[in-house]
Amino acid sequence: MLLGSLIDSSKATHALDIGAGTGVLSLMVLQTNPTVLIDAVEIHPEAAKECALNFQNSPWADRTRVHETDFLNFQGQGKYDLIFTNPPFYLDGLKSGNPSIDQAKHIRPEVFRRWMEKTRELLTENGLFYVIMPFAHWDFLQQITYECQLHLMQQITIHATAEKLNSRIIAVFSKERKDKLVSSFTIREINGKYTKEYVSLTAAFHHTDLSENN
Repeated sequence: MLLGSLIDSSKATHALDIGAGTGVLSLMVLQTNPTVLIDAVEIHPEAAKECALNFQNSPWADRTRVHETDFLNFQGQGKYDLIFTNPPFYLDGLKSGNPSIDQAKHIRPEVFRRWMEKTRELLTENGLFYVIMPFAHWDFLQQITYECQLHLMQQITIHATAEKLNSRIIAVFSKERKDKLVSSFTIREINGKYTKEYVSLTAAFHHTDLSENN
């Protein structure tokens, strides 16, 4: 929800969703920019089918394409001025034993490096690349993107609460070197209620008014 809400697609014409799952991020981007064209890449057959169905049932069916393939085998449809991903979070972590779950949640470091190399290859010179990662993998992400010549533009540290710090990192990269913006974002108050900043940021993507539940 946070990644989709924070993606700035205002200048995008052709976007790529890597590991699209059921297409939620793409649909959020289309909600804010209904003219963007999106290619969604998803390796898991069932998720790809559900993604295609969700696109078909949306107002933007003619602006979306689902590619059921490994991202590393994806041929691309030219270059993209917006690329975003919620990648498998676990790097060589303990696996569940369920192939589908492991494929969605685990990625080897060397494979992730190849993901970043391909991402740079597909990104336009002034395009934006958005990614969310666990805070524990932040140093690894910085090292890989540096080696792939992707320059950090924005770093947002996500806190679950004021007491549970450094849950996730949302980062924005580009081929261009620009001034870096660093900020933080807290999802919930200590009492469990959503913060005002979270309610405000995500309001357009909820069916209910979260402020009423606070």
